[in-house]
Amino acid sequence: MMNRKQLLRKLQMLDFAIQETALFLNSHPDDRQAMQYYQSAVKEREKTAKEYEHLCGPLTNRQNLSDSWEYSKGPWPWERED
Repeated sequence: MMNRKQLLRKLQMLDFAIQETALFLNSHPDDRQAMQYYQSAVKEREKTAKEYEHLCGPLTNRQNLSDSWEYSKGPWPWERED
């Protein structure tokens, strides 16, 4: 299992890949390989985000689904733990 820092790094990489692929698809909408890559990256990001939230709590305030406000309980996603 990955730790918090590794999960955040993986999410950053996936977000970058998704955004860049979306930009590519804007000019190449019929590229099946790019579309498959995009869909795969989106699924992997969803899986990684769920793993992060299970381990560390909500990634954003929109994922705070419990009866208490868990999002504000430390550390914030951008805070370093070193």
